[in-house]
Amino acid sequence: MSGLFETLGRKLQALVGQGGGAPEVKRQQPVKKKIPVAAVPPPQQGASPAATEPDNIKMEDERTLPLLFSGDVLTAVDGVLKIPDEARNLCALFSTGLWLVSASHRRSPLVTSVAQAAKRQGFRVDEPRYVTPNIIIQAYLYSERKKSSSQFDENSARRRIVATFDQAVQLGANDIHIESVNGRAVVQFRIDGSLRRQDVWTQREGDQFLAAVFAHSIGQSGATANWQEPMAAMLTSDARGKEVISLPKGIISVRCQWVPLSNEGKYLDMRLCYDSAHLWGENFIMADVDSLGFSQEQLKVVQSLRAAPGGLRIFSGPVNQGKTTTLRVVLNRRMAETEMRLNCLLIEDPPEGGIIGARQIGVSASVKDEQREQTFVEIMRCALRLDPDIIMLGEVRDKQTAEFAFRLALTGRQVYTTGHVYSALATPKRLRDIGIEPYIVYDYHLVRGMACQRLLRSICQSCRIPLKDACNEFGPMARELARRLRAGIAIMDAKRNKANVGKPLSECVVEPDLSQVYFANPEGCPKCYHGRAGRTVCAEIIETDAKLMSLLEDNREQDAEDYWLSPVGLDGINMLQRGLEKVRFGEVSPDDAEFELGYFARDREVEEVEQVLGGLP
Repeated sequence: MSGLFETLGRKLQALVGQGGGAPEVKRQQPVKKKIPVAAVPPPQQGASPAATEPDNIKMEDERTLPLLFSGDVLTAVDGVLKIPDEARNLCALFSTGLWLVSASHRRSPLVTSVAQAAKRQGFRVDEPRYVTPNIIIQAYLYSERKKSSSQFDENSARRRIVATFDQAVQLGANDIHIESVNGRAVVQFRIDGSLRRQDVWTQREGDQFLAAVFAHSIGQSGATANWQEPMAAMLTSDARGKEVISLPKGIISVRCQWVPLSNEGKYLDMRLCYDSAHLWGENFIMADVDSLGFSQEQLKVVQSLRAAPGGLRIFSGPVNQGKTTTLRVVLNRRMAETEMRLNCLLIEDPPEGGIIGARQIGVSASVKDEQREQTFVEIMRCALRLDPDIIMLGEVRDKQTAEFAFRLALTGRQVYTTGHVYSALATPKRLRDIGIEPYIVYDYHLVRGMACQRLLRSICQSCRIPLKDACNEFGPMARELARRLRAGIAIMDAKRNKANVGKPLSECVVEPDLSQVYFANPEGCPKCYHGRAGRTVCAEIIETDAKLMSLLEDNREQDAEDYWLSPVGLDGINMLQRGLEKVRFGEVSPDDAEFELGYFARDREVEEVEQVLGGLP
């Protein structure tokens, strides 16, 4: 072992002697490797743009970026995209997708948060354009100038809206139709059931009008107008605020419905809902259905239904035929008769009101269908817990609503509602069609009353033309109409006479008195429009009983109708017969009655009557 240490020592001395000292250790410097551009890994998804942007960005100023802005500035103070004031100095986002960012603040968290918020809300955000701070200032100055200009246009549109409503009320219009397409906007009023052209604007004026109506309405379908989809909203007289449109006296609300047209057009219908005092005067609460056009016999049926406890009363007819108005008269009278001691709930979609002492529960027609249905279901569930005596449902439109109506009727409440059926006797058929079980549909304790009505244009009393003169003046068509009228009245009188029950028609018909029959003057006069002035209700109403409902349940509809109309049955009167009565007493022109109700008599019936009475004198 000692020999080994001696050998190592000699070698160490030799090394020291050769180097003249300890050996120098050289440190090796690390070599920097050049990574090719293609080898740089791409930025990870979701990484901040500021972390990956190159330093040599292109900055634009007034010389390279023309200041020709378009669209709305979403990030403006009153814009739809709410952002901090500090961020507004650094960036601007337009509705067109133009995204302006201050070049010196492109990596600011304020800027990136604005872009992310806009994308989350569904706004378009293009690639950023890096600009000088002056460009950002110019963008917001553009927004202010556009706002001032639009404010002027909006004020003009508001004045036009108010003027249009005033004109519609003065003329007694029910609806205002505006069609904005192909470079122009056509304004029409529905007066006494007929559309009349009232004015023509430019399409730009029409679009401003439609947009202003949407902006000042309540319960809109969405926060902003989407003209590519149907939209609905309401204007109400009780709304308050600086920007509210004042409705004329007598108007409770205006129901608005927009739909898109082809060729990028727009269409708006505004339904005017008048209050009861405007329609019938200050003593409107004492008015009854005879003031609408119901006969005295029909008035007695309505009074009986109004007094009967519990059960369902369904008023039917086509759209815009006065069903809701009739219900308002019936219920106002009921509240007056009971000295406001009853709890009356109105569940309407949309709410229209007009019943003194009633509590209005509104279901907005402007929200989406699923949301409206959910709200309606919740209201129906809590209705019975509100201790009602009378409930009016705006419409039985589906199985859910119908089941709710019958559930209320089963608890002994009076229920009033409307439907869309062509006749009163077809009401049970409609209820079966939407899925209601027959054992409750045909229970006359539940379905107490069924009514159906249409509105007929009233003849002008100042310029009407007697029947004989009309036959000579208007030619063969008027004479054929007179023949059908004569046969229809003769058959009606024969069937409604109790003494003629069981006798053949040939032994019963007698010459009817047509001395008070008049035709409308198509030229009109200063007091009317083409010979018509106002409208009157032509209705049929049935107070059900066990026999009638049993016949309907057995699908014996003709037997049910005969029993209803027979003077030894329910002694009722249908719409056609009521229309004949109105024509006979000079209230309605024969051609208007046939237009709404159909022919007064078929050719076979006309020939049968003329075989007994001879030809028309």
